[in-house]
Amino acid sequence: MNRCRHIIAAIICAVAILSIFVSSAYIVHEAAHHHECAGEDCPICQFIAQFEQLRRGFAMALLALLLACLVLAAGRQRRTRASAEAVPALCTLVGRKIRLNN
Repeated sequence: MNRCRHIIAAIICAVAILSIFVSSAYIVHEAAHHHECAGEDCPICQFIAQFEQLRRGFAMALLALLLACLVLAAGRQRRTRASAEAVPALCTLVGRKIRLNN
């Protein structure tokens, strides 16, 4: 079941990335051929505006994802450091309850 979900998620990501690249290529193509705007109802200008809005949304989502990864990594590092400081206390002779007789 998990394998199927991973495959579906990979397909959705691939389609999203492909659509972004195709949209970008279309905008570059129109810009290279000196698009002449037909006025307020120009479908090409509307498409470019929609794509810019979508790109800004992806940028915000990516920023939120990176921030979440940073917070999780900092928490993991803090836990690792705390556990590494606790381990040497148990590795001493007193920590192992070894009696030293003179």
